[in-house]
Amino acid sequence: MGSPSAELNVLESVRPWYQNGLRFIFKDALPELEQLELAAKQKTISAVQASPNSSQSNVNRAPQSSPVSKAAAAPMPTHFKQSTPPLKPSRIPPPPVKQSIQPIKHPDAGSWPDPWSLIASRITPRLQIFWTYPQLGKDLSGDADPARRKLFQSLIGYMGLPKGAISFWPCTTWNGNALENRPDIFWKGVESYGVKFVACFGIKGLSVIAPEAPENASSAYVNGVQVIVLQDPDLLKVLPPEEQQLLSIPLLRLPLF
Repeated sequence: MGSPSAELNVLESVRPWYQNGLRFIFKDALPELEQLELAAKQKTISAVQASPNSSQSNVNRAPQSSPVSKAAAAPMPTHFKQSTPPLKPSRIPPPPVKQSIQPIKHPDAGSWPDPWSLIASRITPRLQIFWTYPQLGKDLSGDADPARRKLFQSLIGYMGLPKGAISFWPCTTWNGNALENRPDIFWKGVESYGVKFVACFGIKGLSVIAPEAPENASSAYVNGVQVIVLQDPDLLKVLPPEEQQLLSIPLLRLPLF
């Protein structure tokens, strides 16, 4: 037997003859056979045109668009989208806010009794520390000891502070015959001028402004004010300048300015 696929090209009108063994037919003997073949071909062409595959072939023959344009037109998949990260705060620290410092309002110099009024008239905004000693009340009365004056001029130069940073403020007053203790006026001045450091020369001076402090104390705190205790000026004035400076080193350790 022949291949079954041989019957695919046989017209339906002559298939019975083909199956009965008839293989060759002359067209001249059967004139209507050509018309049957032509009708069968047209039917086949119509079926092919109506088939869905024909539209697919047309699509395949259409101009191909660029893959790049397709990729650009296609929306990005959701899992590939990345949200814009938030802006990081600046690493540069903001400039510090300048706090307005209210200047200390100094009392009028005339509001102080003598001899404090004379010193108050010379106090400047640069004031950082008060120096005091028991004999200061007498030195300011017009009968000053030249040796003590020279001593303190030398120590002020040794400190090397700006002019006006140091001011003397008496803790005593001279009545013409003796010294009178006035710790009340002394501490009022410390508070009025906002002084945070006091250099007290001599144990006698410490007993006037801080009687509760130990006698051998090298420093004391009174109402938040640090009092540095140094040697008595009558002792220092007879020493060589090098020893005077050596005994006054605690003044250099104060955090002034």
